[in-house]
Amino acid sequence: MRAALAATAAAAAVAAAIYVRMRRRDRLRWVAAVLADSPYAEEALVAAALALECGAAIRGVRRGASAVWKDGTGGIDPVTETDEANERLVTETLRRKFPNHAIVGEEAAAALGCVPEISPSVPTWVVDPVDGTQNFVHGVPLAVVSIGLCVGGVPALGVVYHAAADELYVGAPSAGGAWLNGERIAPDGATALPEALVATDVGYERSAEGIQKLCATSAAVLAENVRALRIFGSTVLCLVWVACGRCSAFYCGVHKRDCPKPWDWCAGHAICAAVGVTFLRLDGPRIAPDAGDGFDVHAGSAVCAGTPALARAVRAAVLGGLADRSRVVVPTAAG
Repeated sequence: MRAALAATAAAAAVAAAIYVRMRRRDRLRWVAAVLADSPYAEEALVAAALALECGAAIRGVRRGASAVWKDGTGGIDPVTETDEANERLVTETLRRKFPNHAIVGEEAAAALGCVPEISPSVPTWVVDPVDGTQNFVHGVPLAVVSIGLCVGGVPALGVVYHAAADELYVGAPSAGGAWLNGERIAPDGATALPEALVATDVGYERSAEGIQKLCATSAAVLAENVRALRIFGSTVLCLVWVACGRCSAFYCGVHKRDCPKPWDWCAGHAICAAVGVTFLRLDGPRIAPDAGDGFDVHAGSAVCAGTPALARAVRAAVLGGLADRSRVVVPTAAG
């Protein structure tokens, strides 16, 4: 009986491995097809293969990942072995395949203690090996692999893999579109807050001033009778969900530690730009979804929405909340 069960298990494992290989081959086939006319077709194939491999590593951790804390004992900013292993895999492969390209990775930047500049003169890969690490650590299946390419300092290619859902997003403005598992995607078309699902994030902001701002902006958006306000814990996932219409808009960056970094923006922005999503800054000029207006991947804040009208409405509500945040009282015990 035991021998029969072992044989059955072994056969199932072989079948599963064959399925995974076939699935990977099919994914790379459609990536090659949809980006055939893009100048970044080769880069897209390499990035997609890496994203799928990194995603398999995320799925392989069944009950949540053990972590150490970048901000010390008792901290809230985690890194896991999977983050580090994924980043090594991606970095080593990209260096071998594209020796003239630069690479910016989240974990390498954390080790340096700074965010490297991205030179417009060098094509630069921007990598987040696990975006949504806090979710990953707690076993919440909302974490993605994000691999983006900046050309001329502007996001030109995005590959994002949501491992738990087995969803691969690929987009490039030069290809004229973005795709989810081979199907072309588009925003939902919402133009006003009462018809919109809006996502946001609190990041690692825990100061009294930051909490006050976060509460005030949420209150302002809710006061506009938004259909739904959600926090998913992954900036990159929120961006691609705006691109495919699962979210109507996303905003973040109201204080210091909820401000995204280049690895949060690059791949997601490229995918959003490819489907015409509008980006606005909370703290300055418009971020337009095309290379001509000089998108800055070091931007600390943004509203992105499927339509310009909704982007303006969200931005107005958030800025209104920030201007009148005195209505929100935060206990002085906050850090």
